[in-house]
Amino acid sequence: MRYAALVLLLIHGLIHLLGFAKAFQLGNISQLTKEISKPAGLFWLLAALLFVGAAVMLFLQSRLLWVVLFTAVVLSQVLIAYSWHDAKFGTIANVLLLAVAISSFASWKYYYAFVQDAEKNFS
Repeated sequence: MRYAALVLLLIHGLIHLLGFAKAFQLGNISQLTKEISKPAGLFWLLAALLFVGAAVMLFLQSRLLWVVLFTAVVLSQVLIAYSWHDAKFGTIANVLLLAVAISSFASWKYYYAFVQDAEKNFS
C-alpha cells in the first residue's frame, strides 16, 4: 500500500507541473483550457514540489509526512477548484492522499503519546 501511495504522490505531483507549464507557456498544454496566471502557476509548481517532497518523506518514513501532505492536498484542491472543468478528477487523488495524510497523522499522534508516556514513566 505504501508503494501505491508513493506512485500516486509522484504522478499527482507531476500532473501539477502542467499548471506551471501552462502559466509560463512552456509548451502547448491543450489539456488545460482555462488560462492560468503566472502567480497561480507558481502555486501549481509549489503543489508539485510539496507532493514530490511528500513522496520522498513517505519513502524515508518521516513521521511529519502528514504536515507536508495535508498542506499539499489543501493547496491542490484550491487549485483544482479554480480550474474545475479541466482538473476535477484530481479531487479523487486528493481524497486518497488525504486518507494517507490522516493515517500518517494518527501514526505520529500514537508515537508522540508513546514517547511522552515513556518519558513520564522513566524519569
